[in-house]
Amino acid sequence: MIRAVRSALLTAGLLTLALPAAHALPTAAQIRTAFAALDTTDNAAISATEWDAASFALFRAADKNNNNVIDAAELQGSLIAQDTFLRADTDRDGRLNVSEFMELRRAIFRIADIDRDEFLNFTEYELFLVMEQVGWLDRNQNGRIELSELADSLRKAFEQLDGDQDRRLSPAEAGYLPAAAFKKFDTDSDGKLSADEFVLGYRNALAG
Repeated sequence: MIRAVRSALLTAGLLTLALPAAHALPTAAQIRTAFAALDTTDNAAISATEWDAASFALFRAADKNNNNVIDAAELQGSLIAQDTFLRADTDRDGRLNVSEFMELRRAIFRIADIDRDEFLNFTEYELFLVMEQVGWLDRNQNGRIELSELADSLRKAFEQLDGDQDRRLSPAEAGYLPAAAFKKFDTDSDGKLSADEFVLGYRNALAG
């Protein structure tokens, strides 16, 4: 279990609430592998229980001396990022206890759970990785990706992903997106995604 969690979170980059600007989005294959590792029941969804189990296993892997605290020395050899440590260390004692870590990880789950059904489907998981990288518009300041904010947030993501600023996403610019999904989003079959196609594609995917 711990080995699967390590592999999943390392490839998916889901250890922080805000990824560094230089962090590249994982590939479609990496996202799929990470999702599959977290979805231990193989039901195409990550439950809150599965998420908690993976998070707890990650903490245990870092807590080398099994004292329920991760200190600076243990952090250096773990998969827990420095900024995650600082965010989770709410009492600012320079040590991360399991309660602090689990509180942060549950906050991440709530952000990603767009439809609030206590499960992360693949689209929510994938979309959260994108939003965490490029940011989203949180107008009501509740720290969640709301359906009412989604269209504007997707357009913001589109602008960030559009590296050559030609108002179209090439397969390379949307390299995190599986080829089949890219093709489905590309309703005019021109080999690129417009902002409207990008937004509509995700809205349809989230609707099931």
